[in-house]
Amino acid sequence: MALYIVRHGQTEENKQMILQGHMPGILTEEGIKQVTETAEKLAKMDIRFSCVVASDLKRAMDSAKIIADKLGIEVIPMEILRERDWGIYTGLTVEEARKTYRINGKWVFPDKSAETEEGIRNRANDALQKLKELYPTQNVIVVTHGQFARNLFAAHNNCNYREITSFANAEIRTLDF
Repeated sequence: MALYIVRHGQTEENKQMILQGHMPGILTEEGIKQVTETAEKLAKMDIRFSCVVASDLKRAMDSAKIIADKLGIEVIPMEILRERDWGIYTGLTVEEARKTYRINGKWVFPDKSAETEEGIRNRANDALQKLKELYPTQNVIVVTHGQFARNLFAAHNNCNYREITSFANAEIRTLDF
């Protein structure tokens, strides 16, 4: 089994450096181009993919549909693959959040509405277990979000997500089991 982890294409909110969290997100023309190129790369691989599983958020589903259409396979939405929930901080720019909610380099969320680093890491671990159960011998494309993708790799490698290089929009990385 191998998982081909893909971050969604660039969104309008990415361009504005907004903490999107569970916002739908709107792919830009560049984002559509990025995902189309990724779909072409995947199509050129000598691999039989069984399906695309994707975060159920619009930006990931739109990206997944482009890939699935190119490969002639289905898209299966999975809520567990969503990006980190920023709670009431969703929609702030990264700069606004850093000014207001970072102390000594650590995120501090006074109202506790945001998902914790431990929470997203646990959810990523649960997602890996679920994917292994559902697709034990298959090659699957997983379309998700930047921080969640890093947490999937961190859970697999038993390390902190900060040790995993950030994903570019529409980038593909492979997790082999």
